[in-house]
Amino acid sequence: MRPIFFGTPDISVPTLRAMACIPAMKPLAVFTQPAARRSRRGGAEPSPVALAARQLGIECHEVESVNEGPAFERISALAPDVIVVVSFGQILKKAVLGLPKHGCLNMHPSKLPQFRGAAPVQRAVMAGVRESAITIMRLVRKLDAGPILLQQQWMLGEEKTAEELLAEAGERGAAAMLDVLQRLERGENIPEQIQDDAQATLAPPLSKEDGVLDVRRSALELRDQIRGVQPWPRASVMLQPEQGPPRRIIVHDARVITGAAAAKPGGIFMIDKSGILLVTGKGLLEITQCQLEGKSKQPAFAVANGLRLTTAAYFAAPSA
Repeated sequence: MRPIFFGTPDISVPTLRAMACIPAMKPLAVFTQPAARRSRRGGAEPSPVALAARQLGIECHEVESVNEGPAFERISALAPDVIVVVSFGQILKKAVLGLPKHGCLNMHPSKLPQFRGAAPVQRAVMAGVRESAITIMRLVRKLDAGPILLQQQWMLGEEKTAEELLAEAGERGAAAMLDVLQRLERGENIPEQIQDDAQATLAPPLSKEDGVLDVRRSALELRDQIRGVQPWPRASVMLQPEQGPPRRIIVHDARVITGAAAAKPGGIFMIDKSGILLVTGKGLLEITQCQLEGKSKQPAFAVANGLRLTTAAYFAAPSA
C-alpha cells in the first residue's frame, strides 16, 4: 500500500499513529491545516496531526489547500494507492478524489446517513441519541454521502460528554480504518453499501447559541445539551440572584432528578451540598458543577454560597 494521510485535530491522531505502527500502512506523507491560534492568549500553533507526524518522522505539509498548487503536485508525485481522511477540514475536489486507486477513505463518527456534517457526535448527543456507529466510507463530492465500506455499532450512552466521546471515536475509528486498509491490501473485494439520501440528517458546526440553555425544555433534554456542547461552546444560562444584576453561569455537569415541582420553569427548588436543583419544563435538573463567567469551575454548592443564593433566585429563559 502507498497511503497518504489527511487530518488535523486530536480525533485524527489515533488513526495516523495506528497506520505508522504497521510498515505496509505507514503514510508516505501527511497533509494538515496550517498552524492556527488555538487559545485566546496563545499564538499560532501546529495542528495535533502536524505534531504527531513530526514525532513519527513522517513527511508533513501544512497547507491551505490540497486541491491545487505545490500540495497537489506533491500528492500526485507520490502516486498514492489510498488517501486516508480523518477530520481534515478541507473539501476535496474531483482531482484529488480521483487520484488513488482505492479512493479517499474517511472515518465518520455517526451512523450514516444520519448526522452528515462537521459535528456528528455533538449533534447526536444533543439530540438524545444513545446508539450510533463508526463508519468508514469512500469520499465523493457530496457531503458525507459516499458508499459505506464498514459500519460498526457504537453506544454513546447517557453519561459521557461529547468531548469524551470524540476521544473514544478517535480510537475506535483507528481500529476500523486499519481493518479496511488491511482488507484492501489483501485484495479483498469489500461490498459497498450505498447511502439512502432520503434518510439523511445534517450535523452542522456548533455556534455559541447552541450552548444557551432554555429552562422550559425538559431536564433530560437540558442534560443532553450540556453533555453535547463540551468542550465548546459549553452550556450557559442567565441567573437572576435575589439581589444584584444577572450573572451568566457556565454549566459543566448536571443530572436528572426524579420528581416534579409546581414551580415555574427556571425556579430553584433546593440548594444543598449536591448542587442547585432547578425546575425545568419537565422534571428537575441538579446542576452539580458550574462556574461564573470569567471564574474557575467549582461545585455548584460553592458557587451558590459565593452568590448567597436562595430559592428566591431563578434562571431566566433566553426569551426573557
